[in-house]
Amino acid sequence: MKPLALFVKAVDGISVIVGKIVGYFMVLVMISSTIEIVSRYFFNSPTIWAYEFGQYLFGAYFLLAGAITLYYREHVGMDVVVSHLSPRKQAVLNAFTYVFAALFCGVLVYKGGQFAYKSVIHLERAASVWAPPIWPLKTALPVAGLLMLLQATSNLIKDLYFAVTGKTWAEREVNV
Repeated sequence: MKPLALFVKAVDGISVIVGKIVGYFMVLVMISSTIEIVSRYFFNSPTIWAYEFGQYLFGAYFLLAGAITLYYREHVGMDVVVSHLSPRKQAVLNAFTYVFAALFCGVLVYKGGQFAYKSVIHLERAASVWAPPIWPLKTALPVAGLLMLLQATSNLIKDLYFAVTGKTWAEREVNV
């Protein structure tokens, strides 16, 4: 049981750290948008980079925030069905849906990895005047898939523990 506890603690910690880091991406998006708006409308001199920079940061944010969203269990769900189930049955249903989440994340890692690999090999750049490198953003796709797969597995362990024992994972840690 100790290796599972270490796995859950490590994955949950990584999800929270990555989530907090990418949360600051939104501050940078707001700053770049503000720079673009001020440059364009007050100085009549739009930038060639601010809008695109904001788009790329938002794309990375969207991808990399998936794991922390899973950690807090805030992805869209079928609450109409789930809300009528007991907490243990909800945990069983969550464990069942893990198969679909794992398949999705596996495809994201595999196909996204192929996509990112080609981009990295060619040091791909955007087809714009600014022409920033876009391989880092494309690399975020398989990384995000892997982080979500790991977090989904951590959630599966916690759900199965609750379904079998009726105790939450946090209650288990108190009794250890």
